[in-house]
Amino acid sequence: MSDFNKLKGLYEDGYRCIYYDNNTEGNTVYLKNFESEDSKTINLKDVNEFNQFKNYIDGLNNPS
Repeated sequence: MSDFNKLKGLYEDGYRCIYYDNNTEGNTVYLKNFESEDSKTINLKDVNEFNQFKNYIDGLNNPS
């Protein structure tokens, strides 16, 4: 399973992106499930998957 699909699955399980960062040290996504108060940090190795997730989040926040 790709990291993007893992993130998408977590999103479908109620996790929400609280912050994402793309810098020289990597591509990191911070997720939190506000019902269970659980949080996860995912480091994406592939910048394309990071951009794919960013586009996915932007699409959810700005539906056409």
